[in-house]
Amino acid sequence: MSGTRTLAQRNTDVLDALARNGDIWLATASPDGGAHLIAASAWWNGSEIVIATIGTSRTARNLDTTGGARLALGSPEDVTMIDASVIATTAVADSDAELHSGFAAAVGWDPADEPGPWRFFRLRPRRIQAYRGYGEREGRDVMRGARWSE
Repeated sequence: MSGTRTLAQRNTDVLDALARNGDIWLATASPDGGAHLIAASAWWNGSEIVIATIGTSRTARNLDTTGGARLALGSPEDVTMIDASVIATTAVADSDAELHSGFAAAVGWDPADEPGPWRFFRLRPRRIQAYRGYGEREGRDVMRGARWSE
């Protein structure tokens, strides 16, 4: 893609992409560094990314153990990379109505309708990078230390 976006435009584009909700790539690691990658449905609630996964899955175990994840959305030509920390986890069956209904409305399905012990994980972004090809690698950090760049 031609033309480099301003930081303000990148911030707007990232927020627009997050607000569309839907599927993301979610990477976690075991304590010994074993990488694990899944596609996951995600809801941006305005400050956190909420995902749901089976509580006994490798992803859930990794999130519980390390407390961190890397998420990606977009394409290689227009990517958003997010490093995030787990700030809370709740069994879907025990979740409050706002969390449960917000997730289901945003992603179009309800984990309570699926078999297994599903859990919600609330992830707070610490670092967000946005770039369109190599020309935008400079200045790609739109968030650092959980603070939006200005």
